[in-house]
Amino acid sequence: MASTWTGTTWFIEGDIADCFGSLDHEVMLAILAEQIHDNRFLNLVGGMLRAGYLEDWKWHATHSGAPQGGVISPILSNIYLDRLDTFVEQEMVPAWTRGTVRRPNRAYYNATSRVGYWKRKGDRDKVKTYRKIQQSIPTRDVHDPDYRRLRYIRYADDHLLGFAGTKAEAEQIKNELTAFLRKDLKLALLPRKP
Repeated sequence: MASTWTGTTWFIEGDIADCFGSLDHEVMLAILAEQIHDNRFLNLVGGMLRAGYLEDWKWHATHSGAPQGGVISPILSNIYLDRLDTFVEQEMVPAWTRGTVRRPNRAYYNATSRVGYWKRKGDRDKVKTYRKIQQSIPTRDVHDPDYRRLRYIRYADDHLLGFAGTKAEAEQIKNELTAFLRKDLKLALLPRKP
């Protein structure tokens, strides 16, 4: 993981607000119906989703969400959020990833050539000075406009995107993801913590 995410300049965190309680029943059943063609099973899951709950011996209807504390809730949320995974991995990552390697950093190679020059001249102090400069500079251009990388990982309702690019592009990625969650999955992200 550490070597895969090397060079990431922006992390885009996301936590879905009340994920288990916000899953849209119609969207859930449509997702299940794509792969499961047994109407009895789909009706059973639909009935379970709409069964409601008792609180202080009073029945409350459930219009959205997975059953609280139900053993199937994590499975249903993973099935539901697979849509998010698919969207990010098949649409966003290819759209925001380009280039094979970053271009070389000219400043690094200038410092390297100075180290070599002063080494040949025999001036150890200048070699030491330029070696420190060289070691403080990345070998590749971190602002290369022809190189972008987007990486993604999700655990339950939390997800993390790692992006090598500009801040404006990272904000655009977050806006795309927020729009997808709202439009296709009827979910919202928690507001950013200060």
